[in-house]
Amino acid sequence: MTAPNDAAMDAMLAAMLAPPTRAGDRNFTLQVERAIDAQAAYARARARFWRSFAFEALAIAALLAALWLLSSAPIFAPLASSTHWGLASPLLLILLLWFGTQRWRSA
Repeated sequence: MTAPNDAAMDAMLAAMLAPPTRAGDRNFTLQVERAIDAQAAYARARARFWRSFAFEALAIAALLAALWLLSSAPIFAPLASSTHWGLASPLLLILLLWFGTQRWRSA
C-alpha cells in the first residue's frame, strides 16, 4: 500500500534526521557562552548601580530635608540667611564631593 512518493519521503526524512557530517563548531559555542555570561554580568552590574544610585539619592534627599529643618530652627537661622550664603550649599558641595570620591574608589 505504499505509494511511490513514500519511498522518496522516507529517504528525505532519513537524510534530514541523519547526524551531521562534520563536528560542531566548538569555538562558536564558546563565543556564544561567553557573550551570554558577559550580558548577564552586565545586567547584574547595571542593577547594582541603579540600586546604589537610588539609595544614595534617598540619602541625599534625607540630608537636604535635615538641613532644611535645621536651617529653620531659631538657633541656626543666622547661619542659613542669604547674607551668609546659607549653611546648606557648602555642606552639600562637601557631601557630593565625598559621594563622588567614594564612587570612584569602588570602581
